[in-house]
Amino acid sequence: MLISIEKKIAFLAMTKAASTSIEMALAPHCDIAYYGNSRVKHISYRRYSRFVAPYLASLGYKDIETTCLIREPVDWLFSWYRYRSRPEIAGKPQCTEGLSFDEFASLYLSGSPMTKGVGRPSKFVADKDGTPSITHIFKYENIPAFQKFIEGRIGEALHFDRLNESPTRDFAVSPETRSRLTDFFAPEYEIYESAR
Repeated sequence: MLISIEKKIAFLAMTKAASTSIEMALAPHCDIAYYGNSRVKHISYRRYSRFVAPYLASLGYKDIETTCLIREPVDWLFSWYRYRSRPEIAGKPQCTEGLSFDEFASLYLSGSPMTKGVGRPSKFVADKDGTPSITHIFKYENIPAFQKFIEGRIGEALHFDRLNESPTRDFAVSPETRSRLTDFFAPEYEIYESAR
């Protein structure tokens, strides 16, 4: 989470959506920058509106807008699958080494403890009533539009390096699993399709 009080913008870092790259470029221009601890780095809109926004409002900063990136939902889950195959977690319960993406997706859909912490993009952007409430949502696949927007707010050019990339794995998903994921991610697709 990064906040520029002067520029009236808060970047909420959705998981697996270029957050590390954006944070490195944007942090020097922000008054508040949380990006070490993942629980704070990836604070959802609901937590932001419950804890952070009231604090800022108490200081007189009530008109800060929020922004984030959202990734195509199946690709987002595949990125989690890739991320959890990195050598640093080999042998741990959440490691996906030796699992196919279909197997990982089925575990995710069933709520398996193995996928704890993965979450859902639709919950990340929603308020307490479940309504998507982040002011400006951009598609991860359209980072140039996000970059143009954020540069307009900050007032100078930024460069987003490719950082924290997950290990390469071949993308393969059966039609049945893709269909199940598409149904499950219906709320995510609705948000994704309406993003810039």
